[in-house]
Amino acid sequence: MPTLEKLSSRQRLFLAALGVPALGMTFTVTVVSTYVPVLVDQVTGPVVVGALIGGEGFFGIFMPAIVGGISDRRSRRVRDRMPLLVAFAAVTALAVAAVGLLAVLGTLSLWALALALAVLYAGYYSFLAPYWSLFPDLVPDEQSGRSVSAESTWRVTGVGLALIGGGLMMDLSPGLPFLVAAVLVVLVTALLLRGLRHRLDEPVHRDGDEGEEVLTNLGAIRRLLADADIRALCLANGLWNFALAALRAFVVLFFTAGLGRSSTFVSTVIFPLVAVGIAVAAPLSGWAADRFGHVRLLGASLLVYGVLMVVPGLTQQTWVVALIPLVAAGAATVMTLPLSVLMRLLPEDRHGAASGLFGLSRGIGATLGPVVAGAAIVLLGPVLPSTHGYAAMWFVCSAALVASLPLLWRLRHDDRL
Repeated sequence: MPTLEKLSSRQRLFLAALGVPALGMTFTVTVVSTYVPVLVDQVTGPVVVGALIGGEGFFGIFMPAIVGGISDRRSRRVRDRMPLLVAFAAVTALAVAAVGLLAVLGTLSLWALALALAVLYAGYYSFLAPYWSLFPDLVPDEQSGRSVSAESTWRVTGVGLALIGGGLMMDLSPGLPFLVAAVLVVLVTALLLRGLRHRLDEPVHRDGDEGEEVLTNLGAIRRLLADADIRALCLANGLWNFALAALRAFVVLFFTAGLGRSSTFVSTVIFPLVAVGIAVAAPLSGWAADRFGHVRLLGASLLVYGVLMVVPGLTQQTWVVALIPLVAAGAATVMTLPLSVLMRLLPEDRHGAASGLFGLSRGIGATLGPVVAGAAIVLLGPVLPSTHGYAAMWFVCSAALVASLPLLWRLRHDDRL
């Protein structure tokens, strides 16, 4: 097993600052994907809910690739990535605030909501491209797992706060969680800028000489996809995000519309158990991956996550809640490590394009997951009457996760991992 270099307190603070935007951004998209369906459930059906939430992934298909290429072409130093990052953070904050205002005013028309969500998703994915590029630009390979672990700790904290706090805030005011998300996005962006202030003049990696013609981002992505292992990782990443997006869109509705439980029950009983699992797994996953291997850890986590995911679809007995922390721990590990794996596989001269490719695979999965799950809920409603069809979500998610195992297995002999 490799010996890991001990990080200094300054290095730990830097990794914490680098990862902190994940708190605000993940809080925002989790509140939107989890609680917007609750807002619109009374006026529309599962397929429309899936389309609204799947819109997040649609923008993820092309926005990171476009913005990642622009960021690569115009950036010589780290500070050159900052204008795009700050601008799109502002767009995200304004858009989620608009969702909150629509909910507070009680004027939640589907068209107005769809427009606000489209702007939000565009801003969110455009922010991610320059943000993801900062990791390979500033973090050495031997710290990649721990850097992503720091980011994932913030990310799962955002998930936990959104899942638990979002439902409780909605009981106070339907727009409150979205307004809090807007403030949080502004705050974490300011903290990132403060944390990077001493490293803004560091160079970013460039491809070739100044006079060399810069490849279009599409060409750069094609070049990356020529690597079979990068292709396999991107397909697997798409399936993982397919499952996650479907789960986020319908998990609250499974309990409220499917089982007749209140959103307060979900926030105070179910989601705290989820938080326990991810709070344990997320901080440890990067360290464990650096020590034991990314593929080995991901494979074990997928087995736990994918196989146990099917159980709530088969039975809704009380004992099933005991499995929730295990499923959440597997999910946290699976969603934490893909960026670290990509950082090890990608060429050093195409950080922005590789970040765009990562977002592309994530976006395709996140687009299809809620739509397919919504259609399955409608189609299987007569077969699963006890949950009004919402149990179908668990089968859809489990199938996607299990299907990714052969793709992950082919990476086991890659020397870069």
